[in-house]
Amino acid sequence: MKNFSIQLITLLLLTTFGKAVAQDKKIEDLNFLYVDEKYDKLVDKSIKLMDDATYRKHPMPYLYAAMGLYEISKLPEKYSVGERESDYPKPLKDAEKYIYKYVKAEAKAQKYFDDYEPTMEDYQEFFINIADTANKLGQHLFLVDKPRKAALEYKYAFKAIPNDPVLQLWQGISEIKSMNAVEGEKNARAAMELIDENFEPSTATAGVISSGMLILEEYFTQAGDMEMAAKAKKMVEVFKKYDPEVLDKKKQEEKKQKAKEKDVVMKKFYSDEDDEDNQDLKKGKVIIDQDAKDADKKLDEIEDDFED
Repeated sequence: MKNFSIQLITLLLLTTFGKAVAQDKKIEDLNFLYVDEKYDKLVDKSIKLMDDATYRKHPMPYLYAAMGLYEISKLPEKYSVGERESDYPKPLKDAEKYIYKYVKAEAKAQKYFDDYEPTMEDYQEFFINIADTANKLGQHLFLVDKPRKAALEYKYAFKAIPNDPVLQLWQGISEIKSMNAVEGEKNARAAMELIDENFEPSTATAGVISSGMLILEEYFTQAGDMEMAAKAKKMVEVFKKYDPEVLDKKKQEEKKQKAKEKDVVMKKFYSDEDDEDNQDLKKGKVIIDQDAKDADKKLDEIEDDFED
């Protein structure tokens, strides 16, 4: 499946490349590095181009950096990832950061590059793969009672893939469970405005809509908001076809247990350095995650780079 995805993306790169950047050897070189699966060199070269005045506002270095980092995130046995002192401490989050920057650059590319033609539609499968990976990691963290980490995973994912409100829905749910109810409810409500019976979910997140709505039905019921609770209940019925076991409590408990058993493997993809904060949550303390603060700061800096 991995080889098929790479081949498909490679084909898209080769077929769309001519209309956007065929004459540019430096961008072409990024393509060849991706095809040759030299992901570390791809990331390094992409980042160097971002520092070049000619390419700073070109979308493709950001996209290639994202694609390289995403592949690196899936190969922890090959690359140094996941630890503070590793070569790639947070490759998935960094990939999402560069997707966000790519989208910003893409919107203004024709202003700076006369012959540039939009490429975003050509990489939808890549964006879905990013959302799928982030969702799986977010779900794992939520199931093993690391809701603050789950919220941060979903926050980065939704910032990169803003056309998938299910990511925002689970960001809100995770924030609520993290005792950040104000922010969590705001995000959950915003997502629920976009998710109705006519909503067509992405293949990346369709399977977690009904379980999320089930949690929100209980939350809004306890909060006394019966209108929102009723809508959440209705959405459980609408989308349970993507998760037929959503109402089976035994199956859901088994899913949670399996997540705990897999945690040793999944720890390659996230850090446990601040897990002691979870103990404070159990004591009723509200924690403001420094990682979340840093994430906001980085994303604000990225957005400011492209403001005129």
